[in-house]
Amino acid sequence: MSIQKNVQIVKDFFAAMGGSDRQSLLALCAEDIEWIIPGEDWPLAGTHRGHAGLVDLLQMASKNMETSFQSPRIRSAGRQGSSRRFR
Repeated sequence: MSIQKNVQIVKDFFAAMGGSDRQSLLALCAEDIEWIIPGEDWPLAGTHRGHAGLVDLLQMASKNMETSFQSPRIRSAGRQGSSRRFR
């Protein structure tokens, strides 16, 4: 998969998450996704498996914490120290 394709997938993922578009978000994730959040004594900590686990995690996050999404910074491949914002 090309770098551009990978970047587009990440952009689409954050756009779906920021727009609360569950269907698009799940379409971007493998059915056997495993999302691990380290920590203890925190409601979101643990291993969340599959689409159902991801949906549960996101619902729990929206109930238990204030969330906002900013454009993530990425580093360009092969160019040390360069970064850009997704648009």
